[in-house]
Amino acid sequence: MTVVGMLIALFITLLSIVFLGPYGAAILPILLFGMVFSIYQKNKQIYEDVKLIREKLGLLREEEEIEREIQKSKDEYNKSDPEIKEIDFLERSEIDKEIEAELEKYINDSEIKEDKKE
Repeated sequence: MTVVGMLIALFITLLSIVFLGPYGAAILPILLFGMVFSIYQKNKQIYEDVKLIREKLGLLREEEEIEREIQKSKDEYNKSDPEIKEIDFLERSEIDKEIEAELEKYINDSEIKEDKKE
């Protein structure tokens, strides 16, 4: 598949150089970048798929096993500690109150400016 893509890119490059002259040479790096980026994205997707398959089959590497255990312990800690949830809720409510105060101030200021214009 990659060979076919390279042949097509070479054909397009030659045609662009023939028909567009010096501009065709400028198109070459653009095509190369597109090809390399496309191949990178496909390889990244394949790597993620293989990683998921290995995880389901239990064929993880040692560092991946450690990373997975650490993530599980973090999740269990966050789920089991209600104080953390309460602290998060309090912090969010304080931030929400600050945002509401700023919005009310902005609305009041804009109403005052509109009254002065009239």
